[in-house]
Order: sequence, then structure tokens, then C-alpha cells
Amino acid sequence: MVLGLLPLSAAGQERGARPASGKGPDPCATQSQLDRLQGLTAQGDLALGSGRLASLASIRLPDDPVHREEALGWLRAWTGREVRVQGRPEPDRWGRIPARIRLMGESTSLDLAHGLVEAGLALVDPGAADAFCHPELLALEATAREQSLGVWKDDRYKPLDAERIDRLRDRVGSFVLVEGRIRSIGERTQRTYLNFGGQWAEDFTIIVPKKTWKLMAERGLDAAALKGQRVRARGILEPWQGASLTIVLPEMMERLAGERLPR
Repeated sequence: MVLGLLPLSAAGQERGARPASGKGPDPCATQSQLDRLQGLTAQGDLALGSGRLASLASIRLPDDPVHREEALGWLRAWTGREVRVQGRPEPDRWGRIPARIRLMGESTSLDLAHGLVEAGLALVDPGAADAFCHPELLALEATAREQSLGVWKDDRYKPLDAERIDRLRDRVGSFVLVEGRIRSIGERTQRTYLNFGGQWAEDFTIIVPKKTWKLMAERGLDAAALKGQRVRARGILEPWQGASLTIVLPEMMERLAGERLPR
């Protein structure tokens, strides 16, 4: 298996992907410092030698016990190693620093999130972040999925068909990937609805808040461009109408018949 190897940056201030609009402060700007991986908490957070807790940004660990323990075991193997922690200084509501963490001590550094995703032991999920700062993770996940590595051997994690509303309802409350064709689009003042069936009140719907829809429109992804397209979306499945996902970042929806939505 080829793990994610990236050249080590010497900069104390690091940046990820720029915000789509290019306006305002960069939400992907981070602070970088050396630390040591002391171990993992029972919840899977990374305990650092400095006393801080960190979580790996833009990914989520599997929710089933077998694959989750496999992912935690992969991380435990690096206990005691010096690491470079790149993240914003403000902790989240659980007291963790969402960060990019890379092993030190070699000519190249192993990015822990990259390694997990490449092995099929984590899913791409930026959560409540203001921007998706690690777009390369989507390509790594796609390769692991194509090769049926890790969780991708399990039907539980494979993308769900948007037309199988019965299966979708069974997964409400879970993080899922859903694939299907956008049949119609309803633009409203505060949000836009991407409908995947003829009965919008009973079928699958992607809900796009006003701010996100504006970003998508700036990239040429308006209603005319999206209607009829096959897409893959990811997020927590909600019990609204038939079933729904709310997309707060444009990158959380991908075209299936070509490239990802343009940056």
C-alpha cells in the first residue's frame, strides 16, 4: 500500500486551499509547530505531548467497531513519534484542535489523515469547517473505494442509491454517501432544494443554504448547469420529507460523469 507522503514545509504559517471567492481572511491559514504523539483517547482523539488534544481535520473514522478499531490501531502504531501539527489555535467545542498532523524525522513526512484515507480506514468529511482545506483527500478516497480497501469492502459504507428511499430512511442519522440524478431544482430565498425524485416531499433531497448556493453559482454551478446531472453527495442523512442531506461546502457534492465540481 502506498501511503500519503508529502514534502515537509519549513514555513511556520501554512495554508490549504484558498477560499473560493478569494475575499476576506483565508479560512485555511494555520499555525504550525512540533509536538509528540503521546497516544489516543477512548474517543479516538490524539493526545499530544504538549497536553493538547487534536483531531485529524477533514476526515471521520468509521462508526462500526471493527473498522474503527482497525483505524485506531493504525494510529497507535505512531505513538511516541515527533509530529508537526498544523491547525488553527482555537479548539472546537470538545476542546480539540482540528489539525493536519504529519510524522517527522525523515526526508519526507507521512500525513496521518492521508494514510488513513488511502487505507480505506477513514471517510472524507470536513464537518462544520468554514472551508474544505484538503481537497486532495477526495481523490485518495476515490482510489481506496475503487480498490475496495478497508471500509469500502463493506456494503454499509458504499454509496447509496438516491432512488432507494427505503434504504435511505434506514440510515437516517448516519454519515453516508448518496448517488443519483438531480431531477428538479427549487430555488428559494434562504435555501435551494435539489430533488432526486418526482415526489419531492417523499424522495431524496439535497438542501443547499443560500451562502453555499452563491458559491456554487460563482463556479458556474447554477440550476441550469446542475439539472439532470448525476452527482455524489456526502453528509449526515436527515429525516426531512423523505430523506435529505444539507451541503454547506460545494466540494461535498461531486459529479459522477466527469470531474468534481469546479473549484
